[in-house]
Amino acid sequence: MLVAFGGLIYLAFRPTTILMFYVADGMGLMPLVTSWRSMMTFWQPTEFWVYSLPGGLWAAAYILLVYGLLSRQSALLRLTIASSIPMVGVVSELLQGVHCLPGVFDWTDLLCYATPLVLLYMYEIIKNKRICHGWIASTVSN
Repeated sequence: MLVAFGGLIYLAFRPTTILMFYVADGMGLMPLVTSWRSMMTFWQPTEFWVYSLPGGLWAAAYILLVYGLLSRQSALLRLTIASSIPMVGVVSELLQGVHCLPGVFDWTDLLCYATPLVLLYMYEIIKNKRICHGWIASTVSN
């Protein structure tokens, strides 16, 4: 759902010169895309919606997918793999900020990549705290 929402934002509002439109055209979907774009002309979203939010949605979707696929693995493995792609987004934004990578640094892009990571780590901390407290309580009562 998050991937689809981010993709629909891209298709509705981003310039048609980006790769996604060439892929859609190659798949014969441009009439559908054109129709979608014309339906969305009533809304003029802010730059945040068009340029920053989709990356954050895709980062969150990646985290959820990996977390689901690796549910039986250790927390460290899940965290490492689930963090990888969003962390690339965070690092690339920071490198753009110090002009080591081409592109334009944007605080909102950084925030959108970092927010799913922060939520993931908060979730793990809270979950593991509950597990640890449960383990300690059962150990002490025995």
